[in-house]
Amino acid sequence: MSLSFVAPFDEELSRKGPAGLFTCNHDGELCFDLVQTRYLRKYNQPPFPVQPCHCMLIDKITKWPQYALITSAALVTNHPQADIVVFGEQQMAIDAVNAHKKNLMSSIEPSAL
Repeated sequence: MSLSFVAPFDEELSRKGPAGLFTCNHDGELCFDLVQTRYLRKYNQPPFPVQPCHCMLIDKITKWPQYALITSAALVTNHPQADIVVFGEQQMAIDAVNAHKKNLMSSIEPSAL
């Protein structure tokens, strides 16, 4: 399964740059995330050559994971609010996110829901 992009513009940005971060919208389509891209560029050092990285971002407070396509290895080094795990393929990252969510949900007491 390969995720589609919300629009041709987002797909073109992912391939040609500038390097940035793409997250899934509520329909499961990848879209450019300007706010998170600015955040990553603030905390990492250029240059940011375009190179796709399939990632699982894990929020440091909630531990909730999400898939992200980050289009430069130089952007995955530092994120003060999330741990970033890089995978070799998109499906590997998606599978890891789903497994992490399942483990996280199974650790919640039913009375807490």
